[in-house]
Formats: sequence, structure tokens, C-alpha cells
Amino acid sequence: MNLITDQLFYKVGEKSEDGYMVYNADTAQVIFVNNGLGKILEQDHDLEELDELYSYVNPDDITHLKAILNNCIQDKNSAKCTFRLLLPNQEKYLSASLNVVEFQSQNLLCCIFEDVTIEQHNRIHIEQINARKNVTLEVVSHDIKEPLGMIKMIASFVESKIGNNDREVKESLVLIQEMCERNLELIRSMVNREFLKSSVVELSKERVDLVWEVRDVVRFYKRSTLSALRDFSFSTSSEKIYVPVDTMKFLQVVNNLISNSIKYTPVGGKISVALEDREDHVLVSVSDNGIGIPAHMRYDIFNPGKQALRDGLAGEPSGGLGLGIIKKIVDLHGGRVYFASEEGQGTSFFIELPKE
Repeated sequence: MNLITDQLFYKVGEKSEDGYMVYNADTAQVIFVNNGLGKILEQDHDLEELDELYSYVNPDDITHLKAILNNCIQDKNSAKCTFRLLLPNQEKYLSASLNVVEFQSQNLLCCIFEDVTIEQHNRIHIEQINARKNVTLEVVSHDIKEPLGMIKMIASFVESKIGNNDREVKESLVLIQEMCERNLELIRSMVNREFLKSSVVELSKERVDLVWEVRDVVRFYKRSTLSALRDFSFSTSSEKIYVPVDTMKFLQVVNNLISNSIKYTPVGGKISVALEDREDHVLVSVSDNGIGIPAHMRYDIFNPGKQALRDGLAGEPSGGLGLGIIKKIVDLHGGRVYFASEEGQGTSFFIELPKE
């Protein structure tokens, strides 16, 4: 523990509240640990091997952390990651900055660990609020659009029947139609504006449990008023699947695909969301038994410059623009989006997300 204690890294480490650790990759020994790491781990003895550090790590994160440390050592480069500790009284999130340096012909892995538990809890809470806000907007928009569309249609029908004899009534009916159209435009604008923001903001990826995140979105739909009109379901091949994603943006993608399924699935139809854990990627699917996509509309479906889809069953506008943004967000994640559809049978959208 007294090796090169005159070096700046060690002196800074002794004064820091963050955790500092130096691991000799050649001898497989931990040669320096500061008091800050002991406080974070809530223990008062020095670590001697990496396995002692791993004993504090959440089992779901151990493989991920080991892979990053090993790659860092083998490639002699720098890396950053976030992982969780499972301590007797609480779970903590640590942000790790890792650097391999050569000193006196030995390869030393220098690690700085920062306790980011509060920041992570706040981020997760904000993401939950944002996801539920977007779902609520979709639910409210569907709840309001249908009666407004019906009122507009009835007003238009009555106007066509009364002729020009009662000018006051006719003008009132036109006003009703205009008010309905303005409110429908307001709802469309409000929902679209939230989704359009996703295409202009850079990704901020974190390693998250995709099962928990997507299940929460579907659960919100199942508890909404829309569940009385359509059957929502969720399935997964594994109870936990960890993937690096920008949670806010990706959940907007899932939400938008569900919203499109609602538009093109009749009352009483089924909408299912599924996750499948594969070797190097996760397959996310959103499927319905709706009206399907006509063959002549499929070619340009992801083209943001064209409205490739027809209006929804209740007169909702095309989802072509949203699908273009979906492709852009999936591409930014290094993934792939595609679909399968049969007229009169339904549509399935698939997203492949890389695990690393």
C-alpha cells in the first residue's frame, strides 16, 4: 500500500470523498484504496482483490462491470460506466471512471468511483413521470378526439339538412365545426410536439432494465380508459433484460407505436407488446390485429418527408412523420426497425436493439 504514495493521484485520493482504487493488472492485486471508497462500501478494511469489490456489486451488474474492466485492461484504454452496489441497508449507484496507465513497467488500472445514487433516483423518477405523461397525452387525445370528431360530423350533417332558411342556426353549426377542428388540431399539435423533440436532442444512454420500463408503459395503458375498447398485453422471454438506451426517447418510440396500433385497430381488437432476449440484441415488438398496411403504402413508410399511412379508423391523421422519427431514434441507438403486415390481419413492428 505504500507504493508511489508521493504521486498526485494518491494524494488527491486521500483527500477525496469519491472512491479511489488502483489495481495492478500484472499481479492481480489491489494496491491502493482510499478512505472514500471504504465509506461508499460501508466497510473499514482494505480491498486486496477485485473479487472483494465484486462481492458488493448487484448480481445483475457483475457481468457488465467485469466485461468493461477486462476490456479496459486488455486494450489499455479508458472507460466509464455506472453500476449498482447491494449493501445491507440500501442500494447505491456508482459512476466509475477507469484508466490504465503504465508505471515502472507495470499496468495499473486507476479507478475513481462517484456515488451518484441521488442523481440516478431523480433521473429514474423523471423518466417515469415523462413516460406516463406521454401515455396520458395519448390516452386523453384518443378520449377527446373521438367525441369531438363525432360532434363535428353531426354538426356538418345537420347543417346540410336545414338549408339556407335559418341563417343563425347554420352559422352556429359552422362555428361548432370550426371549434371542433381547432381543438382537434390543438390535441394533435400537443402530442406531436412532444414526440418531435426526441429527434433534435442528443441521446443520453444509460444501462436500464428494459423489461421493467416497457412493462410500466403497457401497464399504464391497461389501467386507462382505452383498455375498455382494446385488449393490451405484455410478454417477455426474460424477467430482466439490460440494454443501454436513452430511456425517455425509447419509451416515446414504444408509446408512438402503441398509439399507431390504436389508430388502426378496431374496437375490441388486440395490441401486444413483447420483448425477446437474444444473444447480442433485444427484439422489441408491437403487434395488433387491425386493418393492416396496404402493399402500395409500405415502401415509404419510414420516409419522414411523406405521409405514407392513411388516416386512422376514427379519422386520426397519418403516422408517417412519427415513423420517420422512430427510425431516426432507433438508428441513433445502433438498432434496426422493420415491420410485417397483412391487410385485414394486422401489423407488427420490430425493433432490434444491441445489448452493448
